[in-house]
Parts: sequence; structure tokens; C-alpha cells
Amino acid sequence: MHCRNDIPPRISPRQAVSYSCFFLHVLTGRKPAADARLLATDAGWAAFTRLRRTVPTRFRQVRVLRTVCPTPDTAEVVAMVENGTAHQAMTLTFRATPHGWRLDHCALLHANTRPRHRR
Repeated sequence: MHCRNDIPPRISPRQAVSYSCFFLHVLTGRKPAADARLLATDAGWAAFTRLRRTVPTRFRQVRVLRTVCPTPDTAEVVAMVENGTAHQAMTLTFRATPHGWRLDHCALLHANTRPRHRR
């Protein structure tokens, strides 16, 4: 049997989900932010620090809702964050690197402020 050694093994998206939980716990104050720096690209860390500055208080509850891999090198995680009175969706985009998955971008999704009515 001939095995090719030049093909890198595919990194499991479970690692990206695990890292997203770590970043979510940084937002709740349960984990230190200094440890999270190693799990992000420069652009991802800049986006995460911007997000942390815009959040007025720490989130009380966080949970991962869905993970999608649109390409073999990208994992997109959708999470729900709660500050006690309101829920917001958040996206975390991870990119595969030689060192594993690294946070490449994150953002809070702003909900529509108009009430929804059934028709």
C-alpha cells in the first residue's frame, strides 16, 4: 500500500467548536482572555477584542447552536449569548492553520428591533 505523505490530515471541526466555547467563556468571565490569544489569528484577535469592548456587561449564559464547514479550511459557529434580559446571536469563524483551528473573525448579530407580528 502506498500512502501519500504530502496530504495534510483534515482537522476535526470539533476542535473549532471547543475553541468557540472557550471564547464564549471568556465573554462570560469564566476564562482569562490572555489564554484565548493563542487560539486566534491577528485579525480574529482584533475582532474579538473589539467585540469585548462593545459588550457593556458580561454575558450570563452562552451556548453553541450550529456549526457549518462551508470549505475544508473554514468552520463557522453560531452561538447564542444572553445578558439576562435579551438574547443575541453571535458568529465565530475559524480558519484551519498548521497549528489547528484559529479564530479568524467574530461578530454579534444585531436583532431586528421591530416587533414581529403574525399575519
